Amino acid sequence: MFWLFVVVVLLWPAETFQLKEYSTIKRGFVEMNFHSTTRKLSVKLDYKICLDSMPYYIEATANPKYITGVEKFNVTVIQINFYNAVLELERIDQDSGWGEMLFIVQWAIYHISDYITSTATVQYRVDYDTDVKISGTSSVSAVYGEGLSPLPALQNNSLFQPRLSQERQNGHRFLVFDKTSNKLITNLDLNPKNGENDLVTVFIVYRVDNLKENIKNDASNWQGLFGTHNSGWDKFIVLASDRIVVSGTVGYNIQITSNLTNANPSALHVWNVVSVQWNVDGGVDASSVWCNGKLLQRFQAELSPSDTKFAIGVITRRNSPLVRDLHGAVGEFVLFKDIVMTDYEMKKYQFYFIEKWGITADPIPV
Repeated sequence: MFWLFVVVVLLWPAETFQLKEYSTIKRGFVEMNFHSTTRKLSVKLDYKICLDSMPYYIEATANPKYITGVEKFNVTVIQINFYNAVLELERIDQDSGWGEMLFIVQWAIYHISDYITSTATVQYRVDYDTDVKISGTSSVSAVYGEGLSPLPALQNNSLFQPRLSQERQNGHRFLVFDKTSNKLITNLDLNPKNGENDLVTVFIVYRVDNLKENIKNDASNWQGLFGTHNSGWDKFIVLASDRIVVSGTVGYNIQITSNLTNANPSALHVWNVVSVQWNVDGGVDASSVWCNGKLLQRFQAELSPSDTKFAIGVITRRNSPLVRDLHGAVGEFVLFKDIVMTDYEMKKYQFYFIEKWGITADPIPV
């Protein structure tokens, strides 16, 4: 008797689909014995794993393995090193130490990219096919959100859709805004809650390919990067050939002309990262504008009623035919709400985007 075996080989086209693999968070746990004569104890946590870079942030908890229902502890990370971290274990159920006890210490290590994603309200990037919805050949009708909110950035009108780049910048795909009124809209309400003030920070990685000469500071020559503009000076970031304009400030807006080397937001055919923080509660000089790791200007933000959506790649005014659209590209967009961004964090995040996107910038002292 003869048996016939048929082997079916399925051949999938190379690089037709990419799984999203952004997260590099590493998690683990270890059992450790501790005792202390006081309520606080410093301990060293060895990761015992291989890392490619210094961790940016570490979460840790420590709980008795054999729970008695009495002892309760908090953990504070007081020092982060390449191979280990120093934790402070604090007893919080009473002001005393404790005898020899076996603890389970759980930890999570975040690279800066993971930490940005885990704290951002929305984040948009297009490295993977699962990040976008393609309409036609390369037109983008949706970029799916990351961060705390899953809200996508949308454009249902095919005439206004940006396209997905075929080329890459430092290994990363990006969105091309090369037609009139290309824009993406996110239905996120930036109005603060009752009794609260504005606290919003935006990072944009972008390239400008064309800017009209800004004769007599004519607003019709501006190009929008981001904004909400419902017939008032809400929050927006626009570029002119000789300046960057930021609204949502005392006096409606600030206009910055940058003469800093490798930090010109309006430079043509180069990649930049710009970040703006609006911190109304912080008062004078608590808000700021940065480009490529350099502080361009501090300002005082002003509470401004906003729209229930914002745009990327354009700034439009309600009931006005005037459109200020970007002629260039956007690589990445991140928005934070209700988080005060320190100068240290601003520079660290800027440095991350500079390295990731291959942006020409001067060294950043952190």
